[in-house]
Amino acid sequence: MKNLLSLKPYLLRYKKNLWSGFLFIVLTNLFAVIAPNYIGRAIDTMNRHFELVDVLWDAGLYFLFALLSGVFLFLVRQNIIVASRLIEFDLKNDYYQHLQKLPRRFYNTTNTGDLISRGTNDLNAIREFLGPGIMYSLNTFFRLLFALIAMLAISPKLTLFALLPAPILSYSVYKIGSSMQKRSKSIQESYAAITNLVQENLSGIRVVKSYTRESFEINRFEILNKEYYHKNLSLGKLQALFFAFLTSMTAFSLLPVIWVGGINVINKSMTVGGIAQFIVYVSMLSWPIISIGWVTSIIQRAASAQVRLNEIFSAKPDINENENEIPAIESFSGSLSFRNIRFNYPGQEKNPILKNVTLNIAAGSKVAIVGATGSGKTTLVNLIPRLYEAVEGSILLDGRDIRSFPLKTLRELIGFVPQVNFLFSDTIDHNINWGSRDEEADAVIEASRIAMLYDDVEDFPDGFETMLGEKGINLSGGQKQRACIARAIAWKPRILVLDDALSAVDTDTEARIFEALLQKLPDTTILLISHRISTVKNCDCIVVLKEGAIVEQGTHEELIAEQHLYAELYNQQLLEEEILSIS
Repeated sequence: MKNLLSLKPYLLRYKKNLWSGFLFIVLTNLFAVIAPNYIGRAIDTMNRHFELVDVLWDAGLYFLFALLSGVFLFLVRQNIIVASRLIEFDLKNDYYQHLQKLPRRFYNTTNTGDLISRGTNDLNAIREFLGPGIMYSLNTFFRLLFALIAMLAISPKLTLFALLPAPILSYSVYKIGSSMQKRSKSIQESYAAITNLVQENLSGIRVVKSYTRESFEINRFEILNKEYYHKNLSLGKLQALFFAFLTSMTAFSLLPVIWVGGINVINKSMTVGGIAQFIVYVSMLSWPIISIGWVTSIIQRAASAQVRLNEIFSAKPDINENENEIPAIESFSGSLSFRNIRFNYPGQEKNPILKNVTLNIAAGSKVAIVGATGSGKTTLVNLIPRLYEAVEGSILLDGRDIRSFPLKTLRELIGFVPQVNFLFSDTIDHNINWGSRDEEADAVIEASRIAMLYDDVEDFPDGFETMLGEKGINLSGGQKQRACIARAIAWKPRILVLDDALSAVDTDTEARIFEALLQKLPDTTILLISHRISTVKNCDCIVVLKEGAIVEQGTHEELIAEQHLYAELYNQQLLEEEILSIS
């Protein structure tokens, strides 16, 4: 239950609705408890010489108070249930915004399906607690309170007999409620596992079909689904037992009431109307008592769900944000300076990826970074937009430490094309213009021309309005890469990072794209990671990394003359090309 206290800020945000709902709950139960009084009066009136108008008057008052109780119950739902929907809306927004702020490191270790499950199934469980859970909890409390006061006013002795099952009931709620929470948490974890499996299978459906693993994956789903089914069935059986037990306890409480009440009527210490009114109150308590089990189930599921959500909300960005005022983007030239950069991933302090990297990149220059797989090329460029934070050293942008920039401002200066391309299920136009500061159609066309994508798109029936499938499945690998490059160009960055972004295009197209970048973006600082020497040789500077350290740096001609690692890579590629030409 203490985990649900984290919802307090949301409850306070809609305290007006909740307080109104609280008031209406008091009124609906007050009128509901007043109404049976007129049943007793009508019965006692009919036990003696009476006028029909007297009975009709009592019946009319009963109907009036029952109607008022119903009206205020409607207002209860209009306030508390509506407040729960508003809080659900805020929670979903906050959850999604929080996910957007979490670092790449978080997503490296967290399943997408699990995040989806927490944002849907778990949030729905919390919404049920905030709406029906709170409403029926308060309703049960006041119904019991007012009904017991009315019962005590009629007969304290009968009230005592009616409450005989109460101690057993309280103990049962405590024990069964604890078991419900454990089973609810296990069910939510199973649902998350199913969601994650489905998400992975649908995302990787082409791999599944390529390896004809449909039956294998169906079997995996059936196993998880069967586990989820049995856990839900187990909880359902427990709830059914609980509800049956509560109902029987309510019925059991009527037996001594009828027995003792009947004796009191015979002894004339109670009237027939009084005992009838008392039985109505006991019956009136049946639903609140039965709802204890339902409300307990809601609270336990919400508590389990809140634990899972708090695990996500407790994850904090590991990049410290800075709110300093920064000059306009247009005022930056795009020079970079790496000073004694050292970086290692968590738990790998003894095996740093980057070791004392010092590098100066002039504004508007075109710099290539080459090296063997695992030499630290991608890690180095990931430090520029602060996707990761350097363990030691600093990176300066136009002479200013990048840690002094607000993240939004820093990343607006950088166009980043990562190794793994991603396109949205939208039009090509939207994918290129996505988030761009320039909404003009000419910007999309210009960016696509530079990326050598324009001619391909023109051949599509719908041109730039062509809808892409999931992750751009209806484009070739090279087209997807060029679309991502066009998106980065349309961003009009001061620094453009191409992390092996041309690996899926042929050598000729790669050379044409790079030539277009040189002509169209002369003032943009470009960092190019590539394994093809034929492309990087035209850069102003080539940086060679080996095991996380810079071992060579210079122009293509200078590095060839030194006859070290770069020259070896160059000669090796020349040999490979010669062998291919012969074959």
